[in-house]
Amino acid sequence: MPWKSLEVSHTDVGVIRLAGKDVDLFKLWGLIIQFGGGQKVSQRNAWSAVGQQFDLPDVIPSATGELQPTAAVLERYYTAILGSFEEAYRKNMMEHRSMAGRMPGAQPGQMNPQARPGGMAGMPGQNALPGGNPAGMGMMAQGNAGPTMDGPLPGGGMPTNGVPHPAMNGNGMAMAKMAQGHFPGGIPGQNGVVDMEHDLDSRKRKMQEAAESEAKRARQKTGGSDVSESRSSVAPPASVEGSAPPPVTRTIRQPSRRKIEYVPYAREVDSAGGRDLEFIQSEWHRMSNKPVRHIEEWGHVDVDALTLSLRSRVSTEMSYALTTFTILTLLRGSNQGGGFPIGQAPDLLDEMVDLVEDLAFDGVEDEGYDDDSAPIATHKDLVNSIAEDGSKPFAALQREQGAKDPDDGPRHRPAEIILVVINIIRNLSVAGDNQEFLAKHDKLLPVFLRLCALAPAGKHTSPLPLCSVLSLTDLVTVRKDVMNLLLNIALHINLSPVSPSKQVLLTVRRAYEVLASYLVDVSEAVSPFQWILQTGIPPAVHQPKPPGLADMALETFSRFTLPDDNRQVVSRAVPQAWLWTLLEALVHRLPVADNDFQVIMRDVWLTYVERLIMALYSLAFLAPPTVKERAKRDRTLGFAKVMLRLVKKFTVHAPPELRHHFAISVRRAVEAMKIVDDAADAFDQGTAAVPTLAFGMGYGEQGDSRIERGMGLLSGYQEDITLGLMMHPELVDAMLFSELESLVRVGR
Repeated sequence: MPWKSLEVSHTDVGVIRLAGKDVDLFKLWGLIIQFGGGQKVSQRNAWSAVGQQFDLPDVIPSATGELQPTAAVLERYYTAILGSFEEAYRKNMMEHRSMAGRMPGAQPGQMNPQARPGGMAGMPGQNALPGGNPAGMGMMAQGNAGPTMDGPLPGGGMPTNGVPHPAMNGNGMAMAKMAQGHFPGGIPGQNGVVDMEHDLDSRKRKMQEAAESEAKRARQKTGGSDVSESRSSVAPPASVEGSAPPPVTRTIRQPSRRKIEYVPYAREVDSAGGRDLEFIQSEWHRMSNKPVRHIEEWGHVDVDALTLSLRSRVSTEMSYALTTFTILTLLRGSNQGGGFPIGQAPDLLDEMVDLVEDLAFDGVEDEGYDDDSAPIATHKDLVNSIAEDGSKPFAALQREQGAKDPDDGPRHRPAEIILVVINIIRNLSVAGDNQEFLAKHDKLLPVFLRLCALAPAGKHTSPLPLCSVLSLTDLVTVRKDVMNLLLNIALHINLSPVSPSKQVLLTVRRAYEVLASYLVDVSEAVSPFQWILQTGIPPAVHQPKPPGLADMALETFSRFTLPDDNRQVVSRAVPQAWLWTLLEALVHRLPVADNDFQVIMRDVWLTYVERLIMALYSLAFLAPPTVKERAKRDRTLGFAKVMLRLVKKFTVHAPPELRHHFAISVRRAVEAMKIVDDAADAFDQGTAAVPTLAFGMGYGEQGDSRIERGMGLLSGYQEDITLGLMMHPELVDAMLFSELESLVRVGR
């Protein structure tokens, strides 16, 4: 038994943990006994049914990473921990049954005619059980087996034959033997004797209510001690009229060693806090799945009145207009994916954008960036700065940027109004009918991306928003909402590469900065398995999903740079240092070790890797030749090694039935390596060997027959490529073969 793999609960006694669930050993023991024992459960293959009682999954990962049935693990734990106890329990039961059969007076056919079926002691109408089972094991009690009495026993003192007999209780049992703990057929000193005394006393109390008063008067006359006095010592009244009153006999019993434990009544729930979490979750699920009401159910709304309310800049009017518009954006139309048609109310959208611009910048002109060499401020840097500022002494008493002005009174902060407007437009972008209209708006993206900018570095040590009415916490929220907006409308953004204006270049650079801030942090740009380790959750218990913000940033960047015209504008707007920083971070996020490739076998992680490779391809395509040459020569980065290992893992080492899932990733990875290997300007039409901006271009793809010179990017791995990959026609097609052949060339 691998005891090292056994996980014991540190809070509850007698509880082990399996697959992240608590398994109560006492409950497990009771279930197995109800099923007939461990052997019968194994014969019936019922361990899976037992596991369902503890909400255990069907399979769990083993120490080697392979999946194994939970029922087999549960069976091994039960055999090792409770198997010997079950065997001893069954032997003890058999011994008690054999002893009950050998007790004196236990002869077949001699049953007490007044006894109830089943031999239940302590019930009305049942005589003494001298041959009963003192341990209370549920055996059938036998009747009185002695010689037949000639008459009743008044007080239990004398039989009819005149022979003196010790004092008897109401059941005909010697009181002295009861005091010493002896019963016919019983085991002296065992707990079963005490249980029989308790049953007899309970029965006597029900049968002798009339004699209680006489027993009390007799105790007062004798003046005896009341310590542990038995109520069953009072004899029943004489059955013959005129007989003398029965003598009162008292006996002193030893105090019982039984421990009484009082447990408060409580429901059995899955929470230590006293709340039923399953009930709360079911209610939350029911409420969250309520159908969204349609716009038609709200009647008519005067859009012109909302526009005029916003234009008035009166606090109460703006509050009414924004609240009404927020509700309208949460509703859905009758058609699939529909919502509030903002295209039919362009004045309302213009007024909201103007409202944000007036509150945020108040007519100040946009001056752009002062220093092109400034590094990218990551999302984690902003969050850490917020935490550090909040932990300073008297932080709540210091007036920071974006705080509410006391002179404003009960009116809202300008930042709160800005956040509400951004939330409204983000809700509008979810509807497919509004995405193209929002993407083509002249001021929407420039104003919103200006809100995401940081102030130039000055005397302040921590970063500050460029907008003076926003705090750093507000800036973090604004960046997330704007990235959601970009994600929804990115496919409809079409930039013109022909002499773009300064405002367009500034907007594109700010969009790149926002997206890169979620990807380039050194501590977060790690491989998938390292990311799981950073979460602190054991992989055997729960498999975390990819980082949500980074995954969204990758998807937004891939959509935004999908058109070739957008790539050309990004190449002109973004500094080369920022392009290299993002390229380096994306390579560091790729899977490298075997544990990484085991993690990405899940759908969510495979999609994350596909977005990484697609972003790498777009970035390599738009990067200038200097960045490509650096990626090709930088041994610290290891771009060629990482990409080659990924291609081999997805082709040669992948199971045949799973290779089609990796086809897109393999093709984009090879194309990205070919673009880096060429190290040419993809937008220079004078030197381009193939048509400019050909998506997925590569050597031989466009019918190019030129002779390439120099060493290929994978020239040092010819054996791995030619013998391991190119010799398998089922793995590569003609187009992929030509690109691999170009990558392993050895020219002069």
